Amino acid sequence: MSAVINVFASIGLVAILVVIIYYIWKYIDQLNKDKEIAQTRPSSAYMQSIGIKCPDYWTLLNTDSNGNYICRDDKNLMVKYNKLTNTTTNKDLKCVTSYTDPQGIKSNVTYFAKLDDGKTWEKMSDEEKIDFMKLNVDTKKYYSRAQWIKSCGPEIGKNVSTQAVWSGLNKYVI
Repeated sequence: MSAVINVFASIGLVAILVVIIYYIWKYIDQLNKDKEIAQTRPSSAYMQSIGIKCPDYWTLLNTDSNGNYICRDDKNLMVKYNKLTNTTTNKDLKCVTSYTDPQGIKSNVTYFAKLDDGKTWEKMSDEEKIDFMKLNVDTKKYYSRAQWIKSCGPEIGKNVSTQAVWSGLNKYVI
């Protein structure tokens, strides 16, 4: 009789250990998935509410009369100004425009095209995201997001090519 009890006890102990190992493995696997997601892209909620509107370290000041985003450089980042000339008007596009708020505080702002009503970043295909990155508010004056990332990044030294940081969007710059 005691041999039967020992066999059942051993089987029970092995089953408990298998369940514990399974849950530990599942927990570690989920941590690795979460870490990978965090490294590859910001969340869709972040992209929809903040990420598609303004570059990293810039703040959304307001929207213009057409709903386009007006982003302000509150941190006075050193922005390089690679000239990109509009071939139609033969005028240089602007990385930033000087802006004075109602309190008399001067800052640099730039404008980016709005995301159309009913569209969400999460549901857009990669091709739609690339097309969205190429939209300009005013092709005669301002850069698209893709042009801005390539041309208006921080200046870190002479002859050093660098891109602006815009989490979630840099990978769609072509």
